[in-house]
Amino acid sequence: MGSVITKETILQDNVYLKKLSGLEPVDDYDPFWNKLLSFSLKFDDDDEKTRIALESALDDHLQCLMYNTQTTGNFAAFIRLFLRRATELKTSEQCENKIYLWQTSNALLILRYIARFLTQRMTEKEFVRIFAKNQENERTESSSTSSSDDEDDDDAQQTEGSDNNNGETKEARIVFQNTAEEFTYELVSILINISVNDTTLAIHVEAVRCLLTLLSSQLYNESIVNTSIVFRFFIDGACAQHAAKLTKTLLLNYLIHNSEYHMTVAKPQESIVFGLASSMWSMVQMATGLDSAEEDNKPPLTLGNLCILLLLNLSCHQPVNASNPFKETLALFQNSQEVSTLPTQVISFKIDYNGLYERLCATAGQEPPMLLLYMLLQANSGFRNYVLSRINLENLVVPVLRILHDGVATSNNSHHVYLALIVALILSEDDIFCKIIHETPIKDLGWLDSDFSVREISLGGLTALVFIRAIQKNALKTKDRYLHTNCLAALANMSAFFKNLAPIVCQRLISLLDLLTKRHAKMVDHMRVSSQNDVAGGQPINFHDDITALEEGIRTLLEIINSALCGGLRHNTHLIYNLLYHRALFDAYVQHPMFQDLLVNIAAVISHFSSKVVHVPAGDGMTMMQIIEKEANVWPTDKLAKFPELKFRYVEDEYTVDFFVPYVWRLSVQHSGIHFETSRIKIFKAQSIA
Repeated sequence: MGSVITKETILQDNVYLKKLSGLEPVDDYDPFWNKLLSFSLKFDDDDEKTRIALESALDDHLQCLMYNTQTTGNFAAFIRLFLRRATELKTSEQCENKIYLWQTSNALLILRYIARFLTQRMTEKEFVRIFAKNQENERTESSSTSSSDDEDDDDAQQTEGSDNNNGETKEARIVFQNTAEEFTYELVSILINISVNDTTLAIHVEAVRCLLTLLSSQLYNESIVNTSIVFRFFIDGACAQHAAKLTKTLLLNYLIHNSEYHMTVAKPQESIVFGLASSMWSMVQMATGLDSAEEDNKPPLTLGNLCILLLLNLSCHQPVNASNPFKETLALFQNSQEVSTLPTQVISFKIDYNGLYERLCATAGQEPPMLLLYMLLQANSGFRNYVLSRINLENLVVPVLRILHDGVATSNNSHHVYLALIVALILSEDDIFCKIIHETPIKDLGWLDSDFSVREISLGGLTALVFIRAIQKNALKTKDRYLHTNCLAALANMSAFFKNLAPIVCQRLISLLDLLTKRHAKMVDHMRVSSQNDVAGGQPINFHDDITALEEGIRTLLEIINSALCGGLRHNTHLIYNLLYHRALFDAYVQHPMFQDLLVNIAAVISHFSSKVVHVPAGDGMTMMQIIEKEANVWPTDKLAKFPELKFRYVEDEYTVDFFVPYVWRLSVQHSGIHFETSRIKIFKAQSIA
């Protein structure tokens, strides 16, 4: 079906928009504002035709506003109007004043469109300046903003909750650096103080979108901006004092408010509203549905998902010579269902770990929650320990493995795949985790490659199988060394706890070793031929890096086999069977100086068990397995040489901001429902946004 647009008036000729963007100053107490904000607007953000029609109709008005507000101050008047309305919002919500709430959500919607348009065309400093009340304030506020570290300004900043002489607590007046900071602060206050219900949902959604839009100047810079004016409001400005409250609110919204949101700014169903019909701005009605496949591939637009985008943006920003209170808050919050055994420890806030864990399990297949999961596991030791103690770990691990499995299958080594890999690596660092997953059966395996004829497997075996497959696919196709190294690291962490691995896992492990061995031999031959064919003035192809990577991979796999044999010989009979079956493979390593030390145990196992099955007829695998199982239980493992424990740990690079900031903004562009002009975006390639 196509989209149908119906309009009560032509948007380009709307008198209220013309007045807002025109040359006539409008006082913030003018009745005009009530008429401007009394409109109904209904369309789906994903309906491209309707959205383009709406934005095209608004562009001329916004262009005029951008130039004229410099002299009329109408945008500043609009901001003052909103700030005044915000002070009555709590009362209006309690009294269920639907018209007031409706107009407030309309105001935020218009302000969001204006802010998005202006941030794409103005520098951040210019954008902040037009919030000012007049030209004099404009100069003063711009000066104070550009010198945010000024001691006098810091002294002037007051905090809420100071005690008066009577011992009572009252809210002290906050001195803002500029009007833009005051507006940002009020948006934060709305999220923290106004409850979410049917009448306020649109206000919360638009408040989050407004904040994302205010922060979006980063999109239009090629490099990472760590001196952002608006971000400073959150780092050491008025909003910073609410870092814990805002973080908790955003997380709670993620846990609770997950109904899909459609932009429906419609008139409240009250008789008085019909008297305002002549003042309606415009009605844009969508009459089409979305393709179901598209909906399946894109997470729904919900308040919870929007809140995660905002939280990720705030947490990933790294200021110069200052700490990020949102990143610190994420690292410190604790479980509300437990009493802390460390009463002196700093706690930012408490939240139900189980609710957060269950929600992350349910949404790990989506990119923003996966990034949140990574940040929590990496920084918050309390939450990490809680996750590792769960008896239903498969609810989290399986979705993570599916991301890695499906991404590698399509050669799509995206940010999502890398995050899934690092999450699995972080989990594999814990010994208890590595033990538990080998005792957890998994039956729902319909998503695995069809060449894996597996009906049931342990979670540990499944994890090993997915990592082995990822390394194999990577070696044949993308040759991504980062993926290769970290998959091997996770396998190595698990190897000492391998227990009752399924035959398919052991087969694939040895097959991977065989693959890397053949590729290594082929590379050595290529290097030899290239060196012999070197001609005067020419340069041989450099195979050294590839050969080194393959040798490191082969050595790690041999270490993994050693670790499995030393850690649980009697529990890895299928691995022993495959060693015997592929005994000729290991002859290639005997004379190689890089691998000789790792062949001692493997050779001993092959020698001992070979002698026990030498009389078994070829093809009688069942009898061989019975003999291997019997011998594994009695053969003393102290005959095996001991090697240092295989243990790899993930350490976050100091330059991860260069990875996460563009990634978070890519997610914001894709999933916020805010349609930034991709042609103006510089922080990443616009054509890759989809």
